[in-house]
Amino acid sequence: MEIDEEKLSNQLMEIEYIRRELENYVNALNSLQATQDNIARALDGLSGLKSNNDILIPYAQDIFIKGMIKEVDTALVGIGSGIFKSFSFKELKDKLEKDFSEVSENINSIASTIQSLQERGAKLEEEANKLYESYQSSLR
Repeated sequence: MEIDEEKLSNQLMEIEYIRRELENYVNALNSLQATQDNIARALDGLSGLKSNNDILIPYAQDIFIKGMIKEVDTALVGIGSGIFKSFSFKELKDKLEKDFSEVSENINSIASTIQSLQERGAKLEEEANKLYESYQSSLR
């Protein structure tokens, strides 16, 4: 029996492509899960904020200054490029909950894509193995 080298080569290339894609999706999933954890911690921390509480204020990389919370009605949130926006705590809580929900949807979507890629990769590997085994048995 003659092996279909082109078919086998195409399957092996697709398997390698799927492996690289899986790696990218897993990295994206890990990043989104870290973002989700940060949002959850921020939401948890909002409930414990009170005026006159002591706090450590980030000053530079691993440098903090002791301070005290004076106002708990608003928060400044970095929106990119060194720009900050003032939010009431209700607005901030709503924003964080919305962000959490969006990140959760993205996590679910990526997890589904990962599962589909894994299934496709497993099927291709099985087909390639059968093709190769068939070829090997014909040589005996």
